[in-house]
Amino acid sequence: MNISRRNILLAGTAVASAQSGEPARIGIIGLGNRSTAHLGALKNMSDGKVIALCDVRPEKMAEANKGLAQPAVTYVDYRELIKDKNVGIVVIATPGYLHKEMALAALREGKDLLLEKPMATSYKDAMEIIAAAKRSGRVVAVGIQRRFAAADRQTKAIVESGEIGDVRLITFNEWRGDWIAHGWKYPDAATGKQTNWRYLAKTAGSTELEFSVHALAEVTSFVRSPIKRVSASGGVLHYKDGRDTRDASNILVEFANGVRLNYSFTCFAPRSGSTLNIVGDKGALTRMQNKISVQLEKKQVVDVPPLEVPKGETPEVLFYRQFLKNVRERTPSPVGLEEALEPSKIAFAADMSIAQNRFVTDRDFA
Repeated sequence: MNISRRNILLAGTAVASAQSGEPARIGIIGLGNRSTAHLGALKNMSDGKVIALCDVRPEKMAEANKGLAQPAVTYVDYRELIKDKNVGIVVIATPGYLHKEMALAALREGKDLLLEKPMATSYKDAMEIIAAAKRSGRVVAVGIQRRFAAADRQTKAIVESGEIGDVRLITFNEWRGDWIAHGWKYPDAATGKQTNWRYLAKTAGSTELEFSVHALAEVTSFVRSPIKRVSASGGVLHYKDGRDTRDASNILVEFANGVRLNYSFTCFAPRSGSTLNIVGDKGALTRMQNKISVQLEKKQVVDVPPLEVPKGETPEVLFYRQFLKNVRERTPSPVGLEEALEPSKIAFAADMSIAQNRFVTDRDFA
């Protein structure tokens, strides 16, 4: 691995802190809705401390500081937070279109990085971040924290135990209502119009990147095979507010190992939920609203008792616990950039398939 002397020197303070047993010193960029989960997870952790905050809205930083044991230093310019030598870990929780420039800046300064999903809004940008991370030698995790949810962990364990045999077919359906109305509004410089950033492809990438990537990441975590071919259909079917990120889509994926995935979502349902069916050579697993059942060949359906989750052990807490351990021990994150790339590629492929009305193959990513 090519790690420059400059990066080693820049990272010296962060590594010294991790090795000394002191709490990791964390700076958070972006204090929108997702930041609440980050701040909540870190609130009672002894091995991580928020020491810096950045947002373009001073009132958001003041509000976040009220929940911290000790007020953090505040920055309006994210570059100033990244240059702060006291910050060892940078958390980027901004709209997706800002991820690339902020991630590259953090890696150049020798910071360990927690990058909210999506890792980037284009495949090219994602590959640039991956290349920069390899050069830097820093620990990087992507915020696909749903991988740490009890039902997701339990599903993966059952599949990987071989109980239902080799997986052949997966159907995954998710439904929810619209994005929260009070999300940050992107100001269009040309028109002056302000629009919820998740409604716009230029700021969110796509709904599949912003929402579906969690489900796609769960699937790719146990399929363990690159995509071979993807086709998709979708659009804005319900909302009439000028948005261009889809409110419904269906994605068909063929993986290189022969596994097939049929995934769909809608963002205008009266309530949220999901159903997952995984069919293998020996049986099938069904998960409805996080309740799991398994049926083996010609045998009755068996309900699987849910995992007991201690109070406060949210996916975000488990996610941060793992990430801070990786930083402390200088080991790769299990939800690093390469792990996050595969589900992102499905979202990128779905976008291409819908826009160009064609099959997208692995050759499109060569």
